[in-house]
Amino acid sequence: MRFIVLSAGKSFTEPLLLVLVVAIGATIAALVRSPRGHAHRRLSIVALVALLTLWVLATPAVAILLNRATSLDAPGPIAPAAIIVPSGGSFRVASESTAVLSSSTAGRLIEATHWWREHPSAMLILTGADVTAHGTTTDTVDAMREEAIRRGVPAASIRTETRSRNTREHAIELAKFISPETPIGIVTSSWHLRRARAEFARTFHSIAIRPWESSEDTLTINDFLPSSWGLHWSTVMLHEWIGIAWYALRS
Repeated sequence: MRFIVLSAGKSFTEPLLLVLVVAIGATIAALVRSPRGHAHRRLSIVALVALLTLWVLATPAVAILLNRATSLDAPGPIAPAAIIVPSGGSFRVASESTAVLSSSTAGRLIEATHWWREHPSAMLILTGADVTAHGTTTDTVDAMREEAIRRGVPAASIRTETRSRNTREHAIELAKFISPETPIGIVTSSWHLRRARAEFARTFHSIAIRPWESSEDTLTINDFLPSSWGLHWSTVMLHEWIGIAWYALRS
């Protein structure tokens, strides 16, 4: 019980939570003091609804539930002839000669190399271009290739595809040199599985999926209090759902 109280108390050092508590309190006070029908009262109601919506979206429990909704159970095992790893981005550090993989990209690649060791005859395919204000680059895929080799995958077993800029284009570009009959495995983030499988299933007939992280998080008391982490991941999840809806409309 003491641990739970201390854990919850620590959450009140979260700046976003403190700002929301103050803002919601001040808005409620303004609402109570405003006469019925007054313009200020209507504005206070709008502000309160917006703040409460932000409170909900910044709650990690909401992000976790949205994550679970986009995740899929892996189908029966197949022996993939190609293991596909969509890029999840990278960033540049002045002290590094090559791009540094984002946690999402690194996690996907590590999981893919584990899977490749189970099927060493498979081709490891790294896919995706980096879209920048100045065009597209291959920084992330190049860094992924170097890391895969460092982890023991022979260079001859690695192939890169650097034309695609999104999930739909990944499948389209890979279909240019992989037969639809080829059994493929896809390694991506758990929240991206639904959209990735749907897009690859438009072309390929035998697909296995493998998330690099579990979506079965255990909820704690802190997960019901707003945090910057919760807001970030709710934003990622909402972006994914918008992507799923947009792809469905374009199908």
